[in-house]
Amino acid sequence: MSRGFAFLESRTSTMGALHLDGVGPIVIDDELLDHVFTVITTKLRRHEPVLLSWADEVGQEQRVFITHITFLRAEFDSVARSPRDKHWLDRLMIAVNSNAGLSLSAAIADRDTNRIPTEHLPSRPRTAGVATSPAA
Repeated sequence: MSRGFAFLESRTSTMGALHLDGVGPIVIDDELLDHVFTVITTKLRRHEPVLLSWADEVGQEQRVFITHITFLRAEFDSVARSPRDKHWLDRLMIAVNSNAGLSLSAAIADRDTNRIPTEHLPSRPRTAGVATSPAA
């Protein structure tokens, strides 16, 4: 079943949609859509794949692996565009190049911070320089 999602928190009242093969529209604000579309198309022009994740309308994590043969379309609500934020584009590019890929949920939460918008796995506690193992 293809699912899309909508972010409830938005900087702008203009909401666009990212359309991917086999995935319902991913509804996000135009500003984020413009930045994410720029980063993804930059990777795809180089024939580099992209791992993209988000939370759907019921909060379930969704992930897609996007390649240069994937049909990708950005549908903007507004004709007007704000200038792209180079610092934010740089952070999105670092995330999209990471093993975890780009998290749209983190991109929204980390928009005004210096954090890289990717999913971070919690680190395991370490004692005396030796990694602890789970109890059997």
